[in-house]
Amino acid sequence: MNIEGTAGNLRIFMGESDTVNGMPLYEAIVRAAREAGLAGASVFKGVISFGASHSLQTMQEFNFSHDTPVLVEIVDDHTRLDSFFTILFQLMDESKKGGLVTLENVKVLRYRKGLKYTNYANS
Repeated sequence: MNIEGTAGNLRIFMGESDTVNGMPLYEAIVRAAREAGLAGASVFKGVISFGASHSLQTMQEFNFSHDTPVLVEIVDDHTRLDSFFTILFQLMDESKKGGLVTLENVKVLRYRKGLKYTNYANS
């Protein structure tokens, strides 16, 4: 797969405790993106957030909340991302939780397959 030039950056904001079918929602989204053949996905955990409900979600020292903010980012061709929205929205609806989905244009400067990590200690 090759991505060059203008592409889309899909961002999905949710809570860490959001689940669907017994799995974290962020994991279900990444797995669905992989099955859909998208270029890749990354998950980032936040420190503090608030959303449409205006309830503050925070990760405090010695008190790690189980509903800290989570962001999934997927960069790919707009056509492939557009076809993924139905799956994404279905997963989010099934979770019965809120969330925010954004899409913006990005310029891809480099996207190359690299060598996979090898655990030499087990060789």
